[in-house]
Amino acid sequence: MTATRRTGYSPQEIEPKWQRVWVERGVMKASESSPKPKYYDLVMYPYPSGDLTVGHARNYVMGDVLARMKRMQGHEVLHPFGWDAFGLPAENAAMRRGGVHPGEWTLGNIKKGKRELEMLGILYDWDREVTSCLPDYYKWTEWLFELFYERGLAYRAMSPVNWCPVDKTVLANEQVINGRCWRHLEVEVEKKDLEQWFFKITDYAQRLLDDLDTLEHWPQKVRVMQTNWIGRSEGAEVDFPVVGLANESVRIYTT
Repeated sequence: MTATRRTGYSPQEIEPKWQRVWVERGVMKASESSPKPKYYDLVMYPYPSGDLTVGHARNYVMGDVLARMKRMQGHEVLHPFGWDAFGLPAENAAMRRGGVHPGEWTLGNIKKGKRELEMLGILYDWDREVTSCLPDYYKWTEWLFELFYERGLAYRAMSPVNWCPVDKTVLANEQVINGRCWRHLEVEVEKKDLEQWFFKITDYAQRLLDDLDTLEHWPQKVRVMQTNWIGRSEGAEVDFPVVGLANESVRIYTT
């Protein structure tokens, strides 16, 4: 009797089989009552304004490798996934495709993207999936904002902003590249005063800076970036008299 030996690798046959086994065994589930040491493996959620790319696959495979390693080392691993699904890129992408409703466009991309991630064999706990454009998620961000407002941590004020005349939205300094919008490099960013919401993050600036010292394993460039975003500085306010206007001055803050 001659034994038949399989040669070659058939992903269409082998991968779906083992993916079903993983789902049936619940190997991606995290138990809150487990006695094992807990490990939280969070990857940056994608923005579903289009198809997932090889860059997405690279990042999420690395996160999956880390989660698998920690499970093999005896940890109870929480490895969730979700979709950062609000914003103008989805609206603009939908309009470029003949006026498709942004909600329809976004949810369609999520459905397709989820299937592609499942085909990669990444072990996400899909029971914990979140989609930020759906009410069951953003009701909690609304709740948090109400708490900030009730406790005096959210307020409105006039402030100069970077303004994109195409998207008609405010841009962070990091989204301005050589004076132009990062989404529309042919468009010059405008400076304008706008009344908007602020959080009193400065009340917690020193605490946030102090806590950065506990993140000793974070890359140095990321810690510097966080320090710059917190933006705490020490300096002085100086009043400069206005020539030709008695009793008028302009107050300048300088470090």
